[in-house]
Amino acid sequence: MLDLPLSDDAWARVSHLFKQNPQKRFGRPARHPREILDAILWVITRNEKWHRLPATFPPSQTCYIKWLQWRRAGLMSVILDELGLTAYGTAFGQADIDVDVGG
Repeated sequence: MLDLPLSDDAWARVSHLFKQNPQKRFGRPARHPREILDAILWVITRNEKWHRLPATFPPSQTCYIKWLQWRRAGLMSVILDELGLTAYGTAFGQADIDVDVGG
């Protein structure tokens, strides 16, 4: 099983997949992709529901929305391949996901 949070070595294997947007944004500062990826991998590897994400991670809504965006863009498949978690991607990516993010 994957150790979370991601080790520096594991993050180095996938960090090149995330674009850095140098433009200033309005509103709240964006969460670092590493934090969000740690949360997504926690849900995937434990087959948990999004609303059960521990408070040590970013908000479940943020993580779920990013997971949807990254999955639709094909990024999650690449990340799971790079980290050697292809089995999780097959089971989790194709299955119906419990989308209860409230709570």
